[in-house]
Amino acid sequence: MYHFTAYTADKKIVQGSIDATSENMAEEALYQAGYKRILSLREIRPGLSLETLLPSFFGVKAQDVINFSYQLATLIESGVSILTALELLKGQAPRPAIRKLIAGLAEELRGGSSFSQALSKYPGNFSYTYCQVVKASEQAGNLEGGLRQVAGYMEKRAAITSRVRRALAYPAVVLLMAIGVFALLVTVALPPLVNLFNSYGAQLPVTTEVLIATANFLINYKFALLWGVFLLAALLIIYSRLPAGRMTIDRLKLKIPVIGAINTEQNMCHFCQVTSMLLKAGLPLPLIMEIATQTAGNLVIRQALKEVREKLIQGQGLSQPMAANDIFPKLMVEMVVVGEETGTIDSTLATLAKYYEERVEQRINTLVSMIEPALVTGIGLVVAFIALSLITPLYSILRSIR
Repeated sequence: MYHFTAYTADKKIVQGSIDATSENMAEEALYQAGYKRILSLREIRPGLSLETLLPSFFGVKAQDVINFSYQLATLIESGVSILTALELLKGQAPRPAIRKLIAGLAEELRGGSSFSQALSKYPGNFSYTYCQVVKASEQAGNLEGGLRQVAGYMEKRAAITSRVRRALAYPAVVLLMAIGVFALLVTVALPPLVNLFNSYGAQLPVTTEVLIATANFLINYKFALLWGVFLLAALLIIYSRLPAGRMTIDRLKLKIPVIGAINTEQNMCHFCQVTSMLLKAGLPLPLIMEIATQTAGNLVIRQALKEVREKLIQGQGLSQPMAANDIFPKLMVEMVVVGEETGTIDSTLATLAKYYEERVEQRINTLVSMIEPALVTGIGLVVAFIALSLITPLYSILRSIR
């Protein structure tokens, strides 16, 4: 929540508050609401509550917005007025957060706002893309169609994210279990054995000495290591939030083998989905490119889309400026050329979005298939090293006893 002071179009000073997840999103929402000059913008920190402490559990989820969009479209399609539809949906909403959101939208409508203007007051729940699609469909008299369209887009994005998480979940769990087992062996199982070796004066092999030295280092400097990891993570987070740092990180994301290709194709899939959806909603291409640029997840690709938009406004079309930038795949450029020549750019981009969605899934599966044997091999080598380091001195002690 942010408190703002701004000039209206007729140069009057107004004050108020707006829900937003960041200062940039608050500024964008205020600009879209008609406040062209913002005098001050200050974050209002809410009191402690379950919703603020655990937004992923108690806040409004993406699936809530998807369900809300489909249900609202169905009610409007059935002839129910939008205000009545909101009241009905509020009454049957399963969680307090979504009920509060729907109540806020209804209140905005009663105050004279259009539905798209009401949505723009909640940028944390309804993205800029969502609001623009609703605005265009509202003006065209096809609000239910726009709601279904944007809900379908959100479903596709959620499905991609879910598949990525499922694919990477197994390697992550295996790695965490391996780290946990190694920590238990080093801190619990190893010290009694070291005391046994010392009491019998056993001659320790190099592997055992290396293992003991590693264990002693981890035990003696565990707090320093934890603080070091925490400090490094904090510095990386701070650096990633700086413009130069984020640009560097985003550039690296596109250059890392395998991962770079996944990032590129994932961003291209997002661009194709957004552009195709907004073209079908009836928005002009320059505005679509502006929205696609703002919603791009990678700063390098965002800069490339910005350059494409500038050249598009100059009259160079879409495919020509894309062809001049190596970041756009050749297949994509060629398909856009065909779409421009045949006047089917929206369906062409929809086909490309589906293609890149499948490609991303294939590449992630390939990456996981590469990670799994590497993890198994690495864990096996570590286990073999520990076993060799512990068993060899035990045999030496047994021989000395005999």
